[in-house]
Amino acid sequence: THTHTHTPGLWSQEQKSVSRHKLPSKACSCSWTNDGQFFAVGMYSGLISIRNKNADEKVRIERPEQSPVWCLSWNPSKEDPYDFLTVCDWSQKLSYYQLNGKQIGKDRSLDFDPCCLSYYGVGEFAVIGGSNKKAGLYSRDGVLLTAVGDIQQAWVWSCRARPKKNNYIAVGCQDGSVVLYQLNFNTIHGLYKDRYAFRDRMTEVVVQHLVTDERVKIRCRDLVKKIAVFKNKVAVQLPERIVVYEMTGTEWNSSQYKIKERINRNFECSLLVLCSCNVVLCQDKSLLCLSLSGEKEREWMMESNVRYMKVIGGPVGREGLLVGLRNGQVLKIFVDNPFPMLVIKQQTPIRCL
Repeated sequence: THTHTHTPGLWSQEQKSVSRHKLPSKACSCSWTNDGQFFAVGMYSGLISIRNKNADEKVRIERPEQSPVWCLSWNPSKEDPYDFLTVCDWSQKLSYYQLNGKQIGKDRSLDFDPCCLSYYGVGEFAVIGGSNKKAGLYSRDGVLLTAVGDIQQAWVWSCRARPKKNNYIAVGCQDGSVVLYQLNFNTIHGLYKDRYAFRDRMTEVVVQHLVTDERVKIRCRDLVKKIAVFKNKVAVQLPERIVVYEMTGTEWNSSQYKIKERINRNFECSLLVLCSCNVVLCQDKSLLCLSLSGEKEREWMMESNVRYMKVIGGPVGREGLLVGLRNGQVLKIFVDNPFPMLVIKQQTPIRCL
């Protein structure tokens, strides 16, 4: 197919020539489903036409803003029960549709004119760029996770993940520049005895019982930055808040984690641990102890940067922590005590306890 025309062409091996089909408006974008049976065309008038491989229109979607649908793409995931279409238009909206034309969820605001859309990996993420002069990595639900590289000197008109080796993304701009970025995803996880929690798809947390291998998933719908586990609770740091979840029930196969508390503040921290009544955050030399409602209860200042800390248990509200420092010190701290106690002093930095 050929876009930016009122009469895109459709070619197949069975035909000797390209057959053209008239559209009600100029075509701006098009994408085929995974099985090759249908394709979607986004038009300058805001219309979206879903057609079969013979170009017969099956569904027409009329967008209320009537803004150019500059980019669209079917999700390449083969695990989903149905095909769904991702649509970006110049009303600065991001939307999702099923093959039958039914919208999935609500529109998401982009705050820029999108010019390109490309799925990353097997459909877990999407890369979107445009008038904001940068490419952004989004979750499959439309949550902005991070910017890909630096802000460019001109609009981003093309972005594409490298085939097979999907940790590379190429970005092409209006000024003719092409930049290749390599993406590296850090492992975000937490451990307490036989309970291990890890980040999945950047916006979800999976809690695993290490003995039985049973798992419970927590859908956070935002970028997961830190995870801490303590008994039947899990603390998750998101960009604008910390959410504490508590497990309901005793049987894993019928249990789920429900929100117990929210701390609606944005914290910059390198380490995060959870106790029965407190959350402890670390940034450089400082340890900050908060209640689960977000009130500051205590703060400790160390002699050197903190490299590692873990909860070693104790009575409710009086748990102890082991803290390892860059200068080789290992300290024991109780959340209800303002005075750290030196346990040991080494000549090398502490990496793990």
